[in-house]
Amino acid sequence: MVASPAPGRLAGFLAVVLAGALVASPAARAGEVPPTFALVGSGWGHGVGLSQWGAYGMANEGMDATTIVSHYFSNTEVIATPDDMDIRVGVLIQVPGARVRSEVLEAGGGAIEVTVGGTVVVGGPADVFIFTPGEGSVSVQRSLDGVVTDLGSSTSATVHWAGTRAPGTAAGAATLLNVTGPKARFDTPGHRYRFGYFDMVPVSTSGGPRLNVVNNVRVHDEYLYGISEVSNSWPAAAMQAQVIAARSYALSKVKHGVRKPCACHLDDGDGPYSDQFFTGWAKASSALGNLWVDAVNATHASETTGLAVLYAGVPVRAFYTSSTGGLTQASKDAWGGALPFAVSVDDHWSLIPQNTNSSWTVNVPQARMAAVFGLPDVGVLGITERYISGAVKKIRATASDGTAKELSGTAFLTRLKLKSPYVISVNGEAGVPGTAPGATTPITVSMNIGPTMTPKEGSSLRFRGQVAPATAGIQVDRQMLVDGQWKTVATKTTKANGSYLFKVKKAVPAGAVYSYRVVAFQNGAVVAQSTESVITVLPKKQ
Repeated sequence: MVASPAPGRLAGFLAVVLAGALVASPAARAGEVPPTFALVGSGWGHGVGLSQWGAYGMANEGMDATTIVSHYFSNTEVIATPDDMDIRVGVLIQVPGARVRSEVLEAGGGAIEVTVGGTVVVGGPADVFIFTPGEGSVSVQRSLDGVVTDLGSSTSATVHWAGTRAPGTAAGAATLLNVTGPKARFDTPGHRYRFGYFDMVPVSTSGGPRLNVVNNVRVHDEYLYGISEVSNSWPAAAMQAQVIAARSYALSKVKHGVRKPCACHLDDGDGPYSDQFFTGWAKASSALGNLWVDAVNATHASETTGLAVLYAGVPVRAFYTSSTGGLTQASKDAWGGALPFAVSVDDHWSLIPQNTNSSWTVNVPQARMAAVFGLPDVGVLGITERYISGAVKKIRATASDGTAKELSGTAFLTRLKLKSPYVISVNGEAGVPGTAPGATTPITVSMNIGPTMTPKEGSSLRFRGQVAPATAGIQVDRQMLVDGQWKTVATKTTKANGSYLFKVKKAVPAGAVYSYRVVAFQNGAVVAQSTESVITVLPKKQ
């Protein structure tokens, strides 16, 4: 929790800031509440599984894709696994209707085949096919030069096009299928598909008949070529690690079967299931898209197998996140389901300058924070419990009238729409510190002040302490309570035995009362803080 000044502390004194000297802090006035709360955090996403920026950092250190994914998915093996089956990707889910047309990608392309019931129609780029759901059926119309023709209705309809593995009667060179909702425009970017074929499947909903638009593609290459989760400019090993994770996730979805509400194994990342981002042709055709295709191909073991992450011989749901606060989250902490391959592991590699979310700050106004907790106001806000990853487990707010309410980290994250659950500090207060990235046991830090806790005005003081386990190079900040906020007044790094030393030349003024602590940081994250100690400065002649 955020520490508050003791009653009467520093009454009658103004804050005095002198180089090398202690600084006095007046007590907060009764009923005073902070106007804003500065939340300092790290990471983006849920924090479970493969850290994408962590993979980037590991790749830059020379580690290969297998090493990277094996690190983030504990107790697993990375082996060649059959992946030449089709997977059903929900591109549009429960929409009022859809439209498609073909586009020429190579000379001689552009043919499109639409089948509804026993009717098979072959068209070209000038044709627009319109699909409208009914109760247990889908109706199809063809629009050409302003003339609309009914093609019939059936329990489903399919669309094939030239240049694919299964073009039907649509012969010709490489072609794209442009797929939109009923009111969307064909000339906007995205929504173009190079591979597979489409099913148009009607579904009954509480809002009436709707349509599921499903792209059937081969996992091995066609599906993975369209996964858009990391930049094409990233190191090859980082992209390959992403491919292996994406393949594993897809294979786990195939194993679990088709979801009836969408007639799909997974969606394209736009919901409602929030699976992997599949953008079709947009990924491979984007700038440096050839490098992404190369990364996919580099993970092939044969024409029908690719590298995947397996636990007990079964492809895992290889979750991934953009980055973390230095340690990944265990699935049981993030969602409540314990998975042996999704435990908390070191992710210090993601805390690099290239990652703009390695540190972020959100300033929450007083009124907004009060509304989040359902309190009249919030006088004190503090993190009271963390998971081993450092992610917030519980956070407590106390109103000026003494009423207190506690929220889970998940609820706090959701209500404020924070980037991640890794909130490092609130108004400079770490609350309960977490575990250092890479550490197997929590770090502790001690603080001893001498030669006395009641120094005379003008005398010197020394702050000594040690982190345990003994570690060199850990940043230690000496902090003092100023106007109800902890402020850093000096910084040191620990020696080989974990020790540190701060020297204060003069304790001024006489009669002042000071509250001090030290806070330890590793890889930019708070990992420990000492207990608070109070210094009272006495007059020289006392």
